[in-house]
Amino acid sequence: MRVILGSSSSAIVTAQTDRYDRRTESKPKHKPSSNHSVSKLSSSSSSSSTVSSSIPTVNTYQAPLLSAVPWDLTSDHRYCADLASKLAEDGRLQDFAMIVESVVVSGGNASKFVSMLCVELVSCGIVRSLREGRIECVVEVLEKVDKLGVAPLKLFDGCGMKLLRNECRRIVDSGEVEKFVDLAEVLAGFQFPIKELGNSSHIVQFCVDKRDANLAIRYACTVPHAHVLFCIIIREFGKKRDLMSALTAYEASRKYLSSPNMYICRTIIDTCGMCGDYMKSRFIYEDLLCQNITLNIYVFNSLMNVNAHDLKFTLEVSMVSWRIWTSYNILLKACCLAGRTDLAQEIYREVKHLESKGVLKLDVFTYSTIVKVFTDAKLWQMALKVKEDMQSADVTPNTITWSSLINACANAGLVEKALHLFEEMLQAGYAPNSQCCNILLQACVEACQYDRAFRLFWSWKQSPTQEISGEDYDGNYNRISSVDHKDKQCATDTPKFVLNSPHSSFVKSFPFKPTTTTYNILMKACGTDYYRVKALMDEMRTVGLSPNHISWSILIDTCGESGNIKGALQILKIMRADGVSPDVVAYTTAIKVCVKRKELKLAFSLFEEMKQYQIQANLVCAQDLLSVNDV
Repeated sequence: MRVILGSSSSAIVTAQTDRYDRRTESKPKHKPSSNHSVSKLSSSSSSSSTVSSSIPTVNTYQAPLLSAVPWDLTSDHRYCADLASKLAEDGRLQDFAMIVESVVVSGGNASKFVSMLCVELVSCGIVRSLREGRIECVVEVLEKVDKLGVAPLKLFDGCGMKLLRNECRRIVDSGEVEKFVDLAEVLAGFQFPIKELGNSSHIVQFCVDKRDANLAIRYACTVPHAHVLFCIIIREFGKKRDLMSALTAYEASRKYLSSPNMYICRTIIDTCGMCGDYMKSRFIYEDLLCQNITLNIYVFNSLMNVNAHDLKFTLEVSMVSWRIWTSYNILLKACCLAGRTDLAQEIYREVKHLESKGVLKLDVFTYSTIVKVFTDAKLWQMALKVKEDMQSADVTPNTITWSSLINACANAGLVEKALHLFEEMLQAGYAPNSQCCNILLQACVEACQYDRAFRLFWSWKQSPTQEISGEDYDGNYNRISSVDHKDKQCATDTPKFVLNSPHSSFVKSFPFKPTTTTYNILMKACGTDYYRVKALMDEMRTVGLSPNHISWSILIDTCGESGNIKGALQILKIMRADGVSPDVVAYTTAIKVCVKRKELKLAFSLFEEMKQYQIQANLVCAQDLLSVNDV
């Protein structure tokens, strides 16, 4: 049987074919030696990317191969194989593919043709085409040789794989991720290691940013660690609060994977909680139960954690799951959210009983959780009792535990006890966070111990190597009585204080970074000293913090309390000019000042201004305006 390739002639192709015919007549017809192939590959590797004019690119019109040279594929396998190998080596992969397709279509002896094909030369041609950026042409050849029964992966040597990886990464880096996924799907069918061809996390993140769940799913299905990628996809969509796309990935994982994956189940439940749809987590849970899928404790814990606000449901799930300490932690959290201190105490007694029998070992997280339960319930005695239990069990409190204990005493107005716990925390080697420091400052302010609040604040800011001396803050220290003094000395120039309390070791070094809340607490401690409040706000800016609505409201209130009504109203304008739109709290504060000073017209003008800016008055504002009748 004879097969004719093409229907028209080409001078270039005919000339090249004639030269090849003359070479084959003068040389024995055998497969090129391996040394020859290696030398050609080396030559190809060292050559530049500039292609000879005689080598057509993928976009160049290619004349039909051997336009008028018929041959019998059944009898000339050696000729076909040698010609195809040489064409591949020269980078003419399209012509190579045409010969391969002709062998397949003709019904010739494909295995015999393959045995005579020089794989080394074909590999050289693939390397050459990849250097020229003709990856589409390479894929076309891989599809053709796959039909011959040749594993396409065998045509790639080390150099070829490196170039393929570089080309894939170039495609991804240029933002053509969809093109890369199309390529990955084809190469995955040829058993290529897709994981090595691109950064999985980077590709998934691109799909998530593009909100393209289907593209992310397609890519996940091309890698052997698909379950890991499905988890990442679901979690990343959850961070974007895109629950619909996360659920799409979850359903796709169930269809693609042979069996349910507990990591994926746990991730989708956590994502439901992250997106605020706890009911969806229950539907997923019920669906898994209907399929008689055995869930592990981690899935149960995630489900309980997401639904911790519903104590009844959490208890029902806990009855189904195994009772170990991780579940108890979540049960205690649920009790805390529900305000069920009695149930929390009962659970705590039960876990202590199980610990005494050696069934489980309580950790710092369990103790911290129960401490928080008692702290929120203002049961500071119970919280301190848990601390004693921790020490008896040789469990060291962490920063969260110490903060909760300090908060428990601060809420009860036990400033001295809170300070003592703070000292213990420092001696134990734990650095308090800003929230813990703010709790302590707030306790001092609420107990009207303003000087102590400032002493603590300045001692935390001081270096432990500096000598601390001077006077206690009495509300008048470094006070500025006029605007003229403001440029000469800042009210918050670092003062020197003697810590006359037994807790002088507060001076020891620990990382303290004040927050906006820190300065707001101190501003409240200044009373009617407007200039000190203003100086604290200025200092707030110098340390890189921005005053919030509370800061401005305190400034308005202090200015009004000092008798400067016009100054208080002027602050509203300054606030807006500073880029912070006055809210209902700021206006309410200004209205209260006007009412208190019997400036009723100003109060009602502020109320009209609120309506102009479409700010809804709150209950406090309404009560202040209604009290005008009593003035």
